[in-house]
Amino acid sequence: MFGKGRNAKDSELGAVTVFLILILAVMFGFIAVFIDYARIAALHVQTERLTHAAVRSVMSAYDPALQQDYGLFAYGESSGEQIMVKVLNDSAKRTPRADTLPLMNTKLDSSSLHMERELGKYAIFNEQIREEMKYKAPVDFTVEVLEKLKPLSQNMKEASHTVDLLKRLQKLYDKREAKLDDMLEKQREAGAYMEEVRKRIIKQRGAYIPNQYIWDSLEVVADIAAQYKHYVHVYEDNKKSVDDVKIMQIEKYARRARSALDRLGQAMTKVGKEHDELLVEAKEPLNEARQINEEMRQVIAQYKQRAANAGYDEVSAAPTPSGGSSSADPSIGSARQKADDLLIPDKEFDQMEATIEKQRIAIHTVNNRLTSMIRTLSFYTDPNLNTDMFRQEVISTLKEMDQYLNAYAWSGPSNVLDGEARAMDTRRGPDKERKKMEKEAKSKLKQAYQIIEMLSKGSQSAGPFQKLEQYYNESISFNQSASSPSVSADLSYDTYDAAGASMDSMDGLYGAASGLLTQLGDEFFQNEYALSYFNHVDFSRFGSLAGSGGRVGNTAQILGDQLELNNQEVEYILYGFHNPTGNLASAYGEIFAMRLAIRTMEGLVKNSSKGNPLVVLAAALLYGVEKAIEDMIMLAQKGYVPLSDFLKFRMTYKDHLRLFLMLHSNNERKMSRMLALIRLNTDVNPAERQTYVRGEVKNGMRLLFLPGVMKMLGTASEEGESIKGSVYYVTKTAHFSY
Repeated sequence: MFGKGRNAKDSELGAVTVFLILILAVMFGFIAVFIDYARIAALHVQTERLTHAAVRSVMSAYDPALQQDYGLFAYGESSGEQIMVKVLNDSAKRTPRADTLPLMNTKLDSSSLHMERELGKYAIFNEQIREEMKYKAPVDFTVEVLEKLKPLSQNMKEASHTVDLLKRLQKLYDKREAKLDDMLEKQREAGAYMEEVRKRIIKQRGAYIPNQYIWDSLEVVADIAAQYKHYVHVYEDNKKSVDDVKIMQIEKYARRARSALDRLGQAMTKVGKEHDELLVEAKEPLNEARQINEEMRQVIAQYKQRAANAGYDEVSAAPTPSGGSSSADPSIGSARQKADDLLIPDKEFDQMEATIEKQRIAIHTVNNRLTSMIRTLSFYTDPNLNTDMFRQEVISTLKEMDQYLNAYAWSGPSNVLDGEARAMDTRRGPDKERKKMEKEAKSKLKQAYQIIEMLSKGSQSAGPFQKLEQYYNESISFNQSASSPSVSADLSYDTYDAAGASMDSMDGLYGAASGLLTQLGDEFFQNEYALSYFNHVDFSRFGSLAGSGGRVGNTAQILGDQLELNNQEVEYILYGFHNPTGNLASAYGEIFAMRLAIRTMEGLVKNSSKGNPLVVLAAALLYGVEKAIEDMIMLAQKGYVPLSDFLKFRMTYKDHLRLFLMLHSNNERKMSRMLALIRLNTDVNPAERQTYVRGEVKNGMRLLFLPGVMKMLGTASEEGESIKGSVYYVTKTAHFSY
């Protein structure tokens, strides 16, 4: 009994022990798993930090030339893989310590580095420009552009409207008047033909026909009447005593009289046909003049309903530090309000047409009288007629003919065509003054253009410009873009066209400025970046050229180092010429055009009292050209020019370039030009320098407890984790972009 009890007690104790061992084993396994979990979590954190540190170390090796000179970041020439391996190896080294248990005995397995997103790509380059200029550019735009453009906006809007309308009317007006001159010329030419007929009747003016002998010369019809009385006398004498000499004289008289009448008849036939044709032709320019007049009326009506240029209004309403508003001077548009004065009333055209018809009827009346005279004179050999009848017939015909000639050929108070011409001259009274001013303005405009022409014919591409062109084309190709022609100075020697083009540029300028008010687009930052990091010409070197009116021979000697590429980088970015003078010519031309537009606006105000709209415009253009030339000289000599006589803001050469960069919207071309310049100046090809890196590090750690259990529990089931034998691996990726 006693033995059995002891065995039972030992069995119970053994069972308890086994149970406790099982509990302890489970607890130990549970704790062991958590220990490895903690080590794995630490491995994740350590590997991720190590990956980021390695990638940052790699990207710290940016190119210093790009950063210092242009504010750009791109990876330099160092080997990124070597930097990354060094950082990882240095991080894997452990300082040995005594009496320590190495809980994290990690082992670097592998690493990789991948670089992309070259700085030479438009999107990357543009993003870095935006980051560089995002604080500075809006301030510069507000202070340097809006503050100056806003006060001038409404005046320029009115000036643009006025010049555009009157420029079109001026061309139509001159065309219409030329047609009316053509009409009058044809009428005069038709009238002059009748003089040729009259000369076949009598040689001199007037209608005096003295008596003549039949042996006198007989060339015109009046000579028939003058010799008829003597013919009758000789004829009667010959009847009494036949004389061969008298017979011969009688026959000669008859023969010459017939010839004179034939010549008159031929002249009448020819003149009648050509006269009618000329009068029909005279109606053609008259009808064309009427149509042009109607076109002028339609142009005026269209401009009265013309929608205002929204760009001017948006700039005018834009908030600026100085505040205030912009309003237009009413005298600028006063000439436009008088545009109707240039039209010819329809009744005047009706009167001109009636005059042509009266001339046609008048010539027919004369021709009928001539026909009657010829019929009467054809009896020149009949000795039984009244000897004064022929003379009276000719005199009567001459009076009828002279009445026509006085009205349509001979100058005098009775000349209908002279009266029309005087009426035209009265209407055209101001034209003489206008044409004088137009001629003077054209001469001065040609003088101003001589400088631009001289620059445009400058030296060809050479040295740095050729290499720059190569880099530019490679940038275009790299971005799979398309090149475009350079922006050349558009020179019009017609003063009206030049003024119209300058006003169109101002329209575009205000339109571009208003667009930037709603959204500061990429090109806005690019323009300010170009002005901040690239060099522009020292315009003071143009002083001798501007003051000489282009009469200077050696451009290279005057401009000197300004013809070098590194001194005209902004101009190249703006215009894109790969030669020393093309960019300078375009810059000079655009500044002159802008000054012409502003000064023409002033001229409209200062000449508004002249009355006739076209005279006002001609005077404004002459004023504009003269003052624009003075502005170019002042800008070169003093470095600035007043924005306008009405606004004393100073405009520097750089201010003008800022406006032109805004006006010419071709941002891809501008970016390629900037990238080409950066490559030329730094010997760094942006298309080969990356701005983004992706680094990957694989780290391993031996598991202390039950790697199989860890795998079973799914610890290594996530992407980037794996277990090989007793080693747990984790892969981490880090991204970095400038």
